[in-house]
Amino acid sequence: MKSHRRLYAACLVATLAGLATPAARADLQTDVYRAIGVSEKNVVTSSILTASVIPGDAKQVVALTNFLTGKKDRGDAVGVRLDVFSREGGALTRVYSRDYGAERGGLVGRGELELLDLDRDGDQEVIVTFDDYHDPLVSQRMGEILSWTGSTFEVAWSGVMAYDATKDAREIPAARRDRWRREIDVPETLRTRGRTLFLDKTVLAVAGERLDPPKVVQETFPLIRPRPGR
Repeated sequence: MKSHRRLYAACLVATLAGLATPAARADLQTDVYRAIGVSEKNVVTSSILTASVIPGDAKQVVALTNFLTGKKDRGDAVGVRLDVFSREGGALTRVYSRDYGAERGGLVGRGELELLDLDRDGDQEVIVTFDDYHDPLVSQRMGEILSWTGSTFEVAWSGVMAYDATKDAREIPAARRDRWRREIDVPETLRTRGRTLFLDKTVLAVAGERLDPPKVVQETFPLIRPRPGR
């Protein structure tokens, strides 16, 4: 079942990514980097997808860019930013932007992007994940799900997608030395038309003790419903 869910999500993303030819994608990348003011040579990795994330006939360009900021401090040397553009006549117009590095004071990296229609309304939700390095003893991967409200994007859910505090037994109390990861249960979330987010949490270690086999528990969270007209 879990492999089926991963395949389902991967197919959706692959379909969206394959809407343009390689040459068109290269031109689009150049346009996006120019629009966000990042030199192509400073881009570490990026995901640029064309899909409907806003109601209407037109599709938007959604970009998640990992880039070198040019700052010398190791903590803010890498930036992670999300941008959504409308495209008319070949020109990109920014609709929404988030700079996760600037918001969190740096110490972010390895941002990734997915687009999934979790509420089955025909428009994709924007799912962003990225690493958070603020605690040098704990590995954390953060996640956000964003939905269109009618005038902007709103965070429908945010939380930790992966957590590992097992690497330093001397500094971290035993009670905190857990390790786990979360994955969206797409079919169950779709079943509720996006009213409830289902996450499969795989617990690998508790209080420093490895679980063999790992324990899988299902968690549920309300997804904040968009408020049209905001």
